[in-house]
Amino acid sequence: MKRLVFERSQGVRVARFENRSLLPVSAACVVANAMRERLAGLCGRDVDVRLFPPVIPRREGWAAIFDGARLYVVRGTSSDAAIVLRPYDARTLAALLFGEAGAGAERELSRLEKEITRRAVGAVSSTLAPVCGETRIDEEAHGIGAVTYFELHVVRPLRLCIGIALSREPASGATLRLRADALHAARVTLTAELPLAPLRTGAIAALRAGDVIDARVETALLRANGAAIGTCRCGVRSRRYAVALA
Repeated sequence: MKRLVFERSQGVRVARFENRSLLPVSAACVVANAMRERLAGLCGRDVDVRLFPPVIPRREGWAAIFDGARLYVVRGTSSDAAIVLRPYDARTLAALLFGEAGAGAERELSRLEKEITRRAVGAVSSTLAPVCGETRIDEEAHGIGAVTYFELHVVRPLRLCIGIALSREPASGATLRLRADALHAARVTLTAELPLAPLRTGAIAALRAGDVIDARVETALLRANGAAIGTCRCGVRSRRYAVALA
């Protein structure tokens, strides 16, 4: 969307139009928080993520973003997306999942690294629900017609960038608004996803019905009808399982 802006100046300010994304920063923040929790659960370590807010890159910007990058296309009910991993970031993500200290020398990912990275992207793709709706990975697609872009920078324990390109922006203009009291009788399914303690591959293959697995219960991802809405702490209150919003 084009918006009228004025350059900073002590004299006469010059007006110009610039493209700005309509995607709310708050929606990108929800994605970033859910992605942080999911990555922490996958690698069994605390993860810190910083958000670079949504923008509309120019043509040369898109070329730089996609140059040599791996694209994992996610189909959504409201928008399609592409998870963008440039070569260094793909190697670093693989190292993070394997518990290694860094990406190492520049090289192609091995077959095992490609597979574990693909599975990790599949596991985190549902965190795009706040901006894409209900999602699924499209392994046959090689790209999308992207219009909006934001980045999630993992800064700890390793440094890497995960780009999110969206095929559609939220509709602008007036929309139908519902009063809060009209939604009081609506029923939604509330679930809390608990990250499990890390297990070796052999232990996972040996799991049987009735086995007990430790959970990292200090935080969980709270979902309403499958959409991530925040994080919570798990515990017991009045002899019933309960969650407290974080």
